Amino acid sequence: MNNTSENGRRRARILATVAAVVLACSGVAAVTYGITSQEPAPSSPPGGQAAATQPEAPSPSQKAKGPEVTGKKQSKSAAADPEPVVDELTYSEPIRIEIPKIGVSSSLVDLGLDEKGVMETPQAADKAGWFTPSPPPGIPGSTVISGHVTYNGPAVFLKLGDLRPGDRVAVEREDRVNTIFKVTRIGSFPKDGFPTDAVYSQPAGSELRLITCGGEYDEASNRYLSNVIVWAKIVGAEKA
Repeated sequence: MNNTSENGRRRARILATVAAVVLACSGVAAVTYGITSQEPAPSSPPGGQAAATQPEAPSPSQKAKGPEVTGKKQSKSAAADPEPVVDELTYSEPIRIEIPKIGVSSSLVDLGLDEKGVMETPQAADKAGWFTPSPPPGIPGSTVISGHVTYNGPAVFLKLGDLRPGDRVAVEREDRVNTIFKVTRIGSFPKDGFPTDAVYSQPAGSELRLITCGGEYDEASNRYLSNVIVWAKIVGAEKA
């Protein structure tokens, strides 16, 4: 039995026991700034209405040339997506996330479950975290990465709600492979309407879920009342 299969089964068992793992959105940001001076959470589609990308028709040149060879360093000017290589990648933990559209460049910390069975949150405002029961990028399933929107000021995922379908997210792995994802959906959901199945489902291909806080801020409870969630699918991988 290989390690990848065993790791996959272990993660599936853990995820199956998490009925509703929702990013804890306690309002640490309000401690020093106060709600009146906080930067608001970024905009996102209201009411859980997640926007979906439309399929892109390949250009004539793409049809003629076919996909790029994945695993080799690609030209920065290449228009075509590198071909996904999920079946060729072995287990390797994610170490860094880059989202050029919103200026995110963060190393990743490991996040597990706390004593209440809720996903932990990063201890630092400028760090995003990988939920370790979820598979790493490039392995079939949903890789879950979360970060704060504010935390005594603007935090790593402050502008997550500004992403739109088609935007790119890169997640680097320990084996120095950069997995490239394209945003397909984004939505804002109240805590009591968190789409657990849609976030923690395990699809046949490698996908990405990015989670932060958003929506209205409740000063009385010192927390945001919603979550902003981004869905993305792998479009390729290359050597970092």
